[in-house]
Amino acid sequence: MRLFIASSFETSFIEILEEITAYAYTNAGGSAVKWVERANFHLTYVFLGEVSESGAAAAIKSVDDALKGRKSFTLVSGAFGAFPSLRNPQVLWLGFKEGAPELREIAGKLARALSERGLTFDNRFEPHVTLGRIKKELPANLCGRMADYALTKTAVSRLASVEVMESSIICGCPVYKRVYSRQLL
Repeated sequence: MRLFIASSFETSFIEILEEITAYAYTNAGGSAVKWVERANFHLTYVFLGEVSESGAAAAIKSVDDALKGRKSFTLVSGAFGAFPSLRNPQVLWLGFKEGAPELREIAGKLARALSERGLTFDNRFEPHVTLGRIKKELPANLCGRMADYALTKTAVSRLASVEVMESSIICGCPVYKRVYSRQLL
């Protein structure tokens, strides 16, 4: 099974993400970007890729160990960005103004727990929510306009759980299924 570890957001946070992507969709043209669908907005800590049943069990145990005693906290959206850069965008994302240090702490603890159980993964965590992936050239200054627009919006969500998720592609679209959820105190 193809797994990743992530957290989801409250509805009000997702609604702001939708407003930002709707603005970008209108200004970028419909086919320039593959936008993330509402049901798929999440924050990924670790992408594990294909793992066996025993690997899935190790991932679940790692989540439990990494989050012992961890309390829930508030996330507040921050600046708009792009990977690898705003000048050469391939992935459009929104960062966090509040909660990023806590997210980095969780990601670090998860990485240590997963490594101790022999799971391998790409360990380059940057706290963000992916909004879309570039398919073709964007209109001039779209990233600048999106950055300005995103600053006018504030999304707030309580981070209350961390999930082990299974990722599948059905009819060319990503479908995520929760395998395990660890609630934060």
